Amino acid sequence: MNLSEKLKAYMGKNENRDGVNSYDKEKANFKSGDFSQAQKNELICRILNTAPVKTPLGEHLMAVSSYEDTFCHAGMRLSNIFEIPPEIVGLIAKDSDYNNFNFTKAVFIDTETTGLAGGSGTYAFLIGAGYFEEKKFKLLQYFMRDYNEEPAVLHSLKDLLKEFESVVSFNGKAYDIPLLSTRFLINRMENPMEKPFHLDLLSSARRLYKERMASVSLSSLEANLFSLEREGDIPSFEIPSIYFRFLRDKNPYPLKPIFYHNRMDILSLVTLVIKMAGALKDPLCSDSCSDQDFYCLGRIFEDMEIFEESIKCYLKALEVPGVSEKAYLRLSLLYKRLGRWDEAQELWLKMAEDNIHTAFALVELAKVYEHRKKDYTKAEQATRRALELAYRKKGLLGFAPEQEIRELKKRLERILSKQGKAPSQLNFFNKV
Repeated sequence: MNLSEKLKAYMGKNENRDGVNSYDKEKANFKSGDFSQAQKNELICRILNTAPVKTPLGEHLMAVSSYEDTFCHAGMRLSNIFEIPPEIVGLIAKDSDYNNFNFTKAVFIDTETTGLAGGSGTYAFLIGAGYFEEKKFKLLQYFMRDYNEEPAVLHSLKDLLKEFESVVSFNGKAYDIPLLSTRFLINRMENPMEKPFHLDLLSSARRLYKERMASVSLSSLEANLFSLEREGDIPSFEIPSIYFRFLRDKNPYPLKPIFYHNRMDILSLVTLVIKMAGALKDPLCSDSCSDQDFYCLGRIFEDMEIFEESIKCYLKALEVPGVSEKAYLRLSLLYKRLGRWDEAQELWLKMAEDNIHTAFALVELAKVYEHRKKDYTKAEQATRRALELAYRKKGLLGFAPEQEIRELKKRLERILSKQGKAPSQLNFFNKV
């Protein structure tokens, strides 16, 4: 039986759409003697849709995928990334320096490794790198069939990275980039991972979606933002053991879902950037925003000192259960910061009335009445009510918040003094 006939018999008639058969069924076909080493290498290339790449440091395999500018992933065109204004990239990164970020000079990176904890003993056996080439998206996957091919993989990756000035990743700052940097160091190669810009979308996703989603893993973001469920994927925690098994038996079939997983991760990085950009570009009119996101957007805009947009988002968040109380607090403080005292006072009155951070609101009202309005009667009323709450807290907790009580009593003494009243008129508060 020639190789072609062996392959035909091996692949069978019942493989799924990714050509993945069960490991147990196929293991027997990879026993020593069934195929020569050359035949095994050819089979690996055919099954994984890869080709050998020769470098000065040896050989490795590489898979190449190319996506036209009309290609959609998770319902979004990849080329829409070029419609993102530069300042929006700065908001995604929460760093105005990223206003100079250029997606034509950016590479999207994701690794599949021999361990999830990292460390010097962890290898990146599959490295995916995607980039735009005249609005088409090209995705390269560098694969090492064994540990001795690592120098060749790193050599090819280094050649690619020298063409780019930016990196986009998901948790890359904490994991992928330090891991790759370590591998370059161990192999005594110059580290090409240090780029002027590194857009880590995990940090961006946490800032934007942490109030709405219990998890901001990439799979959770895909499900919640794009209603995307991958078919033929594999859980990340299974990937190392599958590769170790491949090192023993050279069966390439179980690796196919890993290549698929890696491609989907990189494509989702592109669409995630587009999705977040839509939320930040026009939050009130974008279908990229939902409920609790408005509070998170308010925080982002406030931190970047885009105050009017922040106020709009906080006002929207006042209506959202779960974040409304935090939105009242942040918005009132922002009004105070901007010197918009009437709007701040209105919020504090509402908070005091509806028991939203009541003690805080009463103290802020007392400050306004005493120092700005010179209405000492209202200042006294607000302070006395705040003191009453502090003593109630003592009754509930079994101990007094001494510092809070001392500060409130000191404030009340000063207000009484300004009204010409004796300190003895602190009444029962003097007893504690």
